[in-house]
Amino acid sequence: MRPMHARIPFHVAAISLRTIPMPKRSLFPSLAGAFFALVLIANVYVFFTREYESSHYPASYATLYYPLDLPTIRSWDVLERDSIRVHLSGADHVTEWTVLNNGAIPQTSRGPAPSFHIDTMFHELHTYRVSSVPADAYPPFEIAMRFYPTEFYAERGMDRGNVYNVHANVPCGEFEQFAVADWVDDYAYVGAEGLAEARRIIRDEIGIRPEDPTFTKMEKLTPFLRKKLVNSGGVPRNDERWMNAWDLYNDMVYGTGKGWCTQNGQIYTFWANLAGIPTRFVFGSRTENNEIVYTGHAFAESFVREQGRWAFVDLSKGHMYITNKMGEVLNTVELMHLNQHNAFDSTQVRVYVDQLWAATLGITRTDTIVTAPFSRINAAVRSEFTAHSIITFRRPPNVEDVRGIYTGFYRDRTFLTGNLERYILKPQLAYSFYPTNGERTYFVRRSLFLGLLVTFAVWIGAMMYARRKKLTATLPGKD
Repeated sequence: MRPMHARIPFHVAAISLRTIPMPKRSLFPSLAGAFFALVLIANVYVFFTREYESSHYPASYATLYYPLDLPTIRSWDVLERDSIRVHLSGADHVTEWTVLNNGAIPQTSRGPAPSFHIDTMFHELHTYRVSSVPADAYPPFEIAMRFYPTEFYAERGMDRGNVYNVHANVPCGEFEQFAVADWVDDYAYVGAEGLAEARRIIRDEIGIRPEDPTFTKMEKLTPFLRKKLVNSGGVPRNDERWMNAWDLYNDMVYGTGKGWCTQNGQIYTFWANLAGIPTRFVFGSRTENNEIVYTGHAFAESFVREQGRWAFVDLSKGHMYITNKMGEVLNTVELMHLNQHNAFDSTQVRVYVDQLWAATLGITRTDTIVTAPFSRINAAVRSEFTAHSIITFRRPPNVEDVRGIYTGFYRDRTFLTGNLERYILKPQLAYSFYPTNGERTYFVRRSLFLGLLVTFAVWIGAMMYARRKKLTATLPGKD
């Protein structure tokens, strides 16, 4: 017998279908997705239309040249009329100090901020030498002070408190500081094998020892590199714009690659850091519409621990360091200021002489190191350190800036992450004589990137909410 099937009238079925609630499609996920797409396009547009040398942020001379490794007076407290306390950077580990005043009986102070009594004899200059206990826990420094009491001003009709006129041989004030180590790349991305071979060369071929003074290390390293790179000058290939310094060095030494001052600066920075000379890559330039280059030169700065100063180093010219008449090494910004007045008369350069300078200096013997008047061989500084230069200091990793060729992004992970980090989070610090757009540039970049993250999160959240609402609406038993 054929089974009997229940027959539902058509008009009843239609009424039943009309009574089932149909979920309404929300426009919010689509709008959120559209906003995300717009912000993404804005980020991509800003990235690809930027100037090549635009990833820098303005910094003061103090931030660039007064590292945390050296004493810095952050602030003062006047405890009593004849007693002050000094707050120092990087002194949290010091628990005891000794203070000498013009050979008087030493004062002892406890705690990381030294406090001591001062001589309040009107207008007399007194010098206080502050040393940590033990002496090597913190570098010693001196404070020279004159005291002008409130009575002095009152007698002359001025309402003013006590004045402590202070001169210190260390920096004073609150400003951003970096340790020397913050500028030093560990080059871990080179790989263990490459680093081991480079350190072997430093030890066995260059002959640098850990106990060598900084000047000795520099005078061993520069001739070695100049000889190795003697035939490597020329236009670098595209691939050499993203290579790490070890691969770049080998490429140029073995004749498969060429390089400009940029590549020389990168190579010197690599070898110097591995040799125990803290060194950072520096370059000066300013571009207009990515085509008109006003200036452009790359070099390095090495930290001379014996002097507590950064020294300008230019491997491409054989310049190891430049000194003033007191024998102090000069940094890039100091040379830039001197150049504005052509005030190089008292400066000397320690230079490696090969075919580059032999004729200029009148030296018949090459492959030698001499001290010469810097004014005779300073053409690069004279032409490049102009009033409109922007001097940029690269923080690790020491990978080149991307310059319109993006193949390095997928060929080298450090090149990719280093450039993206530099583009948004970790700008290269820069010094110039006039205001630059660095602060505005990074405000725009960071705002767009934050907007990208926010709109993406909102879009994902909107889609998840709409999906959950749709599932809830279609569940049985829901009105």
